[in-house]
Amino acid sequence: MLSAVVLASGLFSLTVGEREALVCPPQQYYQCLAEVPQTLRRDFPQSSEGVRQALGLRAAMAMPIDDNHFAGIILWAPKRLPSSISALWNDTVYQLPLQQQAQLTLWHELGHLEIKRLQRQNLLPQTLSTLEHEWLADAYMVWRSVQETGELTLAQQQLDRRNMAVFADIKNFSHWTALYLNQAVEQLDAQQVQHQPFAPWLVNLYQHTQQYNEDELQEFSGLLQRLFGMGRSQSLPDYMSWRRPTLGQVLAPTLRRVMGISAANQWMTEQNLLPKQSAARQ
Repeated sequence: MLSAVVLASGLFSLTVGEREALVCPPQQYYQCLAEVPQTLRRDFPQSSEGVRQALGLRAAMAMPIDDNHFAGIILWAPKRLPSSISALWNDTVYQLPLQQQAQLTLWHELGHLEIKRLQRQNLLPQTLSTLEHEWLADAYMVWRSVQETGELTLAQQQLDRRNMAVFADIKNFSHWTALYLNQAVEQLDAQQVQHQPFAPWLVNLYQHTQQYNEDELQEFSGLLQRLFGMGRSQSLPDYMSWRRPTLGQVLAPTLRRVMGISAANQWMTEQNLLPKQSAARQ
């Protein structure tokens, strides 16, 4: 893993797969662009102001490119990253501390560059939705964190963060990668993952991960809004009852880590988020 000094510094380069990527603060964009191979510079935005506008208030943004040796540019503003995330539900504000968030964010952005490469090699579909791009980039982060640490702790934190973000604001649904990755992370064997190259591991994961169409995603979004949205009213435990057990499986690890096992199980039982046999044992 990179040191905190490097992560907080200015322009630097990284290797992702067998290609090079440049990581640069938005205020150093012109300097960064000068480091890009000359034949590829025209493929990137030429205006630093346009780049800053595209980045907005985000802490990072990947700009992948289709090339055998150069992966792309990552705009990098790590000081914008929070040290914790909080959300309100069950009449309580819950908070999740975030460890090594700069490193996780950088791995996620490198993941976007790798996903572009796998699309180019026809190992992934040429067209992916925003949410698909995000969960596949998070999958790279999961894989990379296991390579570096031999553990799943940081991967679990990232999925907790994704859940907490959508609890706090349904506008974060486009990055709700936990829907796809939670079961995989819960079942992964870190030692096995450490010995697998990224591309075959990801392709296998993608092929064995349940996909959801737009209507199904809208049902999950509506149910999350009902459970956690600011406009929530009385509890309606039978609302979208067919989606609740699946949603409960996705949310349960986060809820138990943040609320505590007993309180989380009680709340999930009240919200009809547990399988019937599990709820009966509470």
